[in-house]
Amino acid sequence: MNATLPLVGRDLERARLRDLLTRGGAVVVRGAAGLGKTALLTQIANAAGEHRVLNVRGIAAEADLPYAALHLLCSALPAELSRLHAHRREVLERAVGLRAGAAPERLPVCVAVVELLALAAEKQPVLCLIDDAQWLDEASASVLAAATRRLGPVPVALVFAERGERFADLPSLSLEPLGHAESRELLRSAPAAPLDHAVLDRVVAEARGNPRLLLDAVRPAAGLAGGYGVVPLSCPEIAGPSKTLTPESRLLLILASAEPLGEPVRLWHAATGLAIGPDAAEPLETAGLVSFGAWVTFREPRLRQCVYGLASGAERRLVHGALALATDPQREPDRRAWHLAHATVEPAEAVADSLARLADDAGRRGGLPAAAAFLEHAALRTPDPRLRAERAIAAADAHHAAGAVDAAVRLLAVAELGSPGVAARARSNRVRARMAFDSGRGGPAVGRLLTSAQDLEVCEPRLARPAYLEALGAAIFTGHVDIVHAVLARLATHRPTGSDRLLEGVAQRCTAGYAAAVEPLKLALKTLDNDHEDDARSRLLACLVAPDLWDDDTWHDLTRQELAGARETGARTILPYVLTHRALAEVHFGQFAVAESLVAEAESLTRLSGTPSFPHAACVLAAWRGHELPTFAESSFENGGMARTTARYATAVLRNGLTAYAKAAEATRDVLDRDGIELQGWSLVELVEGAVRSGDLTTAAAAADRLSERACLSGTEWALGVDARSRALLHDGQAAEDLYTEAIDRLGRSRITPHLARARLLYGEWLRRRGRRIDARGPLRAAHEAFLAMRAEAFAARAMRELLATGERARRRVPETSSQLTPQERRIASLARDGRSNPEIAAALSISPRTVEYHLHKVFTKLSITTRTELHLVLAACADD
Repeated sequence: MNATLPLVGRDLERARLRDLLTRGGAVVVRGAAGLGKTALLTQIANAAGEHRVLNVRGIAAEADLPYAALHLLCSALPAELSRLHAHRREVLERAVGLRAGAAPERLPVCVAVVELLALAAEKQPVLCLIDDAQWLDEASASVLAAATRRLGPVPVALVFAERGERFADLPSLSLEPLGHAESRELLRSAPAAPLDHAVLDRVVAEARGNPRLLLDAVRPAAGLAGGYGVVPLSCPEIAGPSKTLTPESRLLLILASAEPLGEPVRLWHAATGLAIGPDAAEPLETAGLVSFGAWVTFREPRLRQCVYGLASGAERRLVHGALALATDPQREPDRRAWHLAHATVEPAEAVADSLARLADDAGRRGGLPAAAAFLEHAALRTPDPRLRAERAIAAADAHHAAGAVDAAVRLLAVAELGSPGVAARARSNRVRARMAFDSGRGGPAVGRLLTSAQDLEVCEPRLARPAYLEALGAAIFTGHVDIVHAVLARLATHRPTGSDRLLEGVAQRCTAGYAAAVEPLKLALKTLDNDHEDDARSRLLACLVAPDLWDDDTWHDLTRQELAGARETGARTILPYVLTHRALAEVHFGQFAVAESLVAEAESLTRLSGTPSFPHAACVLAAWRGHELPTFAESSFENGGMARTTARYATAVLRNGLTAYAKAAEATRDVLDRDGIELQGWSLVELVEGAVRSGDLTTAAAAADRLSERACLSGTEWALGVDARSRALLHDGQAAEDLYTEAIDRLGRSRITPHLARARLLYGEWLRRRGRRIDARGPLRAAHEAFLAMRAEAFAARAMRELLATGERARRRVPETSSQLTPQERRIASLARDGRSNPEIAAALSISPRTVEYHLHKVFTKLSITTRTELHLVLAACADD
């Protein structure tokens, strides 16, 4: 089941469905089309844990076929169907057409369905989702409704989603339209381009709280031009009613569709210029097409687009000309220029110049899509071929940055028709190189970025420095060392700006090593904070530099600013890069849930654009959580750069968490032979722990020395904290204890909470191994609780094993741990806690004793306990189950 809508403002509904998962039963999610019923069902399916999820969807074309929906359910449970009692199996198979014979009565069919679901729930609880239930055939609908009342204590939850009141006798959950604030929050959470705030308010008003209508109105980002434009739609259903309107009413309707703000004063000013009187509005309001009040709003956002699409080119030019005359050139010159551009088709330099000059103003209102649209129309209305080519290249660059690749390709073709000069060709080549890199991120594309920077150095020195930075960042990211050195070899000396200092610092980092580059890079990051003219892609390189310097505060601020800026401006091409950098930061700040949402957003964007994904953050997040690592798209990254280093670092984190120390050391041993900017310092930390614990003290000492050198040069609490923790592993006695306490103190003053928890874990392990079991419990308990809160499962289990080894009984878990148990596991654990034997539990839940034993084994593993007597401690949070 695929969700099409993000969920916003549905916290109570989600809580109700989560409770249904725990307790079983049935509920009907009811609401109009587009309110998010399918998205809610998808969310509960994703949160179902170890439930077996069954999906059934009503289909309008099958509504007259008896038991058509029930056939889908039986098809999903072939093994259980074969285990049914012979008579009930025959009844059910005759009902759904799998066996010849007369159609049975519905009650025997219902009894068979109840047994079928009970068999499916023997090994794991079942969640059955029935979407579009209003289109279920009558026979299936009545049987499923009756079955919900006969399931008893079987761990089965059924969720129906319908429009109307077909299942009125079942418990219901009604979805209401979103409020204004929730609608705006939905737009912020959706991968949509930015819109002018006034236009956004008008769209929210027209959508009337319907999430699907709201998102459909803003998804055609390129055509909306940040809120200046309207995307014309072909809607035959509007053509008929429009023919019955008077010419004045029809023209007023088109005028309203072309005015994006819904501002009545401007609309009636323009209408007066077209000799349209107030009487023309009455037929439109009577037909329910448009409401003329404090806002001029259509019945729904899509209707505005349909009306605009229905208009002829001449009608559109006429209404845009009237709107241009009705717009104050002093107060809103950008809106006036937009309407003037759409009122003409022939080239006109005055119009083109106005659009080009006002592109930045438009960008401030509607982000990159608006600026790109202004530049595109400026290019298309420019009479001079060379100037037309230059404007087309600028428009292509803006469109590509906004994620409109097709528009960028089209405009580059327009530029080439205009016989561009040498400088324009160099800029065009840079745009093409960017597009090639973003679509594939391979070696040839990185080489093209370098070539374009070299060309710009000859004819456009002002643009060469950002181009070199971009090529350098791409080469580091993909691991093309030859291109890194080629970029550095082309550096020229001139007055340093923020970007230049960053470039020079990175150059020293790559050629002279970490020690020589630390101070220049620190200065570059400080300068970059105040240098607002830096290219966005140049600043992405700074997102690599900050963690390489162990500067968690700058890393936090820089990634937060870059993410906010990319979202605000609609820079959809670089947004996946920025999301990945921010997700990596959130992992190291201990905000795993936030990192997971950022990773999902980045993956969604790359999937929509058809470009390679960025698995770096997902890989590191999985490692900290103790899960197997996702596979890198190695062909996209050619096994190089940040991808390779991140994969090895994540492998080491995972293996250290699982106490496979030799494998952790092996994964990161190569960092002793390299000194790149690809976040290799993190790997040194993992190498020290893995090497010490696997007995390779020589390697551990070499890695610790390298780490100490970096930490002293960096001087941050993060760097000095992990250094102290790593050196403690190589010491004993009071020296080791002093280093552990120093590490905990320093990391406690940093943002790096996962490493703080690991410092406490290592300290507790050290104390326990020296017989100080009571002293060890404090740091081990703090580490365990921190890991549970983050859901760092492997490290949490490691801390719990150490805690139990100190003699401490299992403590009450935080809610996150209790939620790791499935509803069936919680039921079985609760009964076992109350002293019931396996056969007694089996009889109470209608399952086999072997199934009880299987679930109890999983409960003990998840809760890190070994006996039933410990269950009363860990199940206190869910005793009411």
